Amino acid sequence: MTRHTLDVISQPGVKVRSFTLTRSRLSLCIARDVPLLQCTSTVGVDRDLRNLTVGNDQETRHYDLSKCVRIAKTTVRIVSSFTRDDDRIRTVIASRYGQRRASRTGHLLHNATKTIVAVAVQRRTGIVLENIEGIRSLYRKGNGQARKYRGRMNGWSFGEAQRQIEYKARWAGLPVIRLSRHETRGSSVSCPRCGERLQSDKRLERKLWCGNCRIVMDRDVVAAVNLARRGRVRFARSRPPIVREAQGRAGETVKGNPMPTVIPGVDAPKITRPTKS
Repeated sequence: MTRHTLDVISQPGVKVRSFTLTRSRLSLCIARDVPLLQCTSTVGVDRDLRNLTVGNDQETRHYDLSKCVRIAKTTVRIVSSFTRDDDRIRTVIASRYGQRRASRTGHLLHNATKTIVAVAVQRRTGIVLENIEGIRSLYRKGNGQARKYRGRMNGWSFGEAQRQIEYKARWAGLPVIRLSRHETRGSSVSCPRCGERLQSDKRLERKLWCGNCRIVMDRDVVAAVNLARRGRVRFARSRPPIVREAQGRAGETVKGNPMPTVIPGVDAPKITRPTKS
């Protein structure tokens, strides 16, 4: 076994559930009971084709993934240059190049997601992810986009980045919040300061400006900050209520019935009316 495998299985709390032994490979199925970390804040992760943006109101970071785009582009060019008439051989060779592309892309994503989770564990910040299911339908054939644009977007490994972040966070005991599509609506076009809708300009590449605050911001940073804020609200509501004694009597909480959050000016007390007997 490699040094990395020995380091992982020798960690405290790691249990080997099962193993599979073949002529050339030993596969281990391991599990680990990790207590959930108590986080004080959240960070939003905005996934883009060429980078991962992580941050909140205090700090934001960019993780460059433009090399993944170049790897996918090179693989497509090599596969399209095959001139052999045998479809079976072309399929086998194309599959090998596809596995090579997935391996190289996964390694780049591994370095980025490993750093993201390590920094979040160090600073005790929960990770907030957006739900981008169904995004491939936006650049489906027939929608009016060019063929090169669709090919570039189809090589986007947005699901792999989410998978790596989630399993690494679970291994470290870090909570991960996945927002719904309704909760992430307008996260990249809303001003983090005033909430107004940001305006775009063709002269500003991937930059948005707010007419109310008179500032120019990167749209990836805007999305990460808004995701962190909306995830913080969900994280605060998901915490169990604190049981305190009131008037000398012990309070009681029932699992499955959390205390609702009262919004001033919206949640008014209901008028009780006598029921007919």
